[in-house]
Amino acid sequence: MTMNIIFIFSLSMLPLMIFACPINFGYVRNITQFDPTCFNTSSIISNETQCCHTLKSLFSLGLAQHLNVSSMFLLPDNHTSVSCLKDFQVELASLEVPTHWVPTCLDPEYFVSSPSFCDRIESLDDWFRIAGKKTSIDSFCKDNLNLSNNHCVNCLTAIRITYRNDLMPINHSNAESCLLLAQLYAAGSVNIHGPESKDVASCIFQLNGTIVNMGM
Repeated sequence: MTMNIIFIFSLSMLPLMIFACPINFGYVRNITQFDPTCFNTSSIISNETQCCHTLKSLFSLGLAQHLNVSSMFLLPDNHTSVSCLKDFQVELASLEVPTHWVPTCLDPEYFVSSPSFCDRIESLDDWFRIAGKKTSIDSFCKDNLNLSNNHCVNCLTAIRITYRNDLMPINHSNAESCLLLAQLYAAGSVNIHGPESKDVASCIFQLNGTIVNMGM
């Protein structure tokens, strides 16, 4: 009888285990400043606003963390993506960000791994197959990306060059998707300080608010 109860309990927990988000969004709490004109309950927003861009950049920082650990650019399925957005929303709520922002700004399907996202690039191996292992990103995004020197500018230029020369000629229809992969590659694979670096957040993802101790 006891074994049956344990078995049934294990089965009931299985969906939660399968679709648990693989990303730790604790870093969100370490970004201590948001645009006050955006983060209030009366804001009317659309996907084109700067505020939504900020949320996408914040979430992408987590995807870079995921790439760093798993060698996969995006999330495995829609259920996992929904789970991650819920976790992300919880962290934002701790900063008193209105809860409606995440579903308004971010579509879970967009962050799901798919061959159609950007010319079948789903993993680092796919990236190397398409873009190679010696891109401009590998040369200019590897180390210090402090905003006070030219390193950040050089890295952003390298991201644009790789995106336009290596990815865009292959897939014109998914330009935004390919650009995101280039950013994730720079932050999650190339930079030696990793996605937990304050400079990576400030430079590659343009999160220029007050950022403290980005350790995840």
